[in-house]
Amino acid sequence: MEKAVASLEKITGVLSVIITALAAAIIALDVLSLFSESVGRYLLGSSRAFMEEFPRLLVPFFVFPMMSVLYKSGRHISVDLLPNRLSSRYKIMLRIVVGAVVLGVAVEMIIAGMSAVSHFKMMGLMSVTEWTLPMWWIYLSFPLGFGLLAIFALVSIISDSWQLFLVMKKDQSTLTDLQEEEP
Repeated sequence: MEKAVASLEKITGVLSVIITALAAAIIALDVLSLFSESVGRYLLGSSRAFMEEFPRLLVPFFVFPMMSVLYKSGRHISVDLLPNRLSSRYKIMLRIVVGAVVLGVAVEMIIAGMSAVSHFKMMGLMSVTEWTLPMWWIYLSFPLGFGLLAIFALVSIISDSWQLFLVMKKDQSTLTDLQEEEP
């Protein structure tokens, strides 16, 4: 079981690096596009509208997937009052409960996102940009990001459950050793 948990952690670690690299590339593309737009407008007096439009359309493609990376690294917004006061066993239990809540919300958001994607696909709506795009392409970032979050939350629950098992096993063996030492 330990190898399986380590493998899952390694897979999500690699996935985190890939997601972060793609997010950085999208941000770099957005900044370069806006910079090129402003330089073109300043030097030529005119510009291309798509250079302003695409950055705002690409924002969801790095925001939603980055939720999973922030969740995995523990860099999301949190209040650390309770975890600082709990023992290691209860701290792990709290992480399992938080992971279960995150997983439940992520699954619900995947369903809502897929509903939105199918709705916009059925309606055939197109963006009102210089280069038109189907609106459902833009909404794909929503179920994609929450799908990644669900995967990361599930791996976190599995990993924390395994840690809880090890802590409880260690506590049980310590208790057994103490009972054997009593005269």
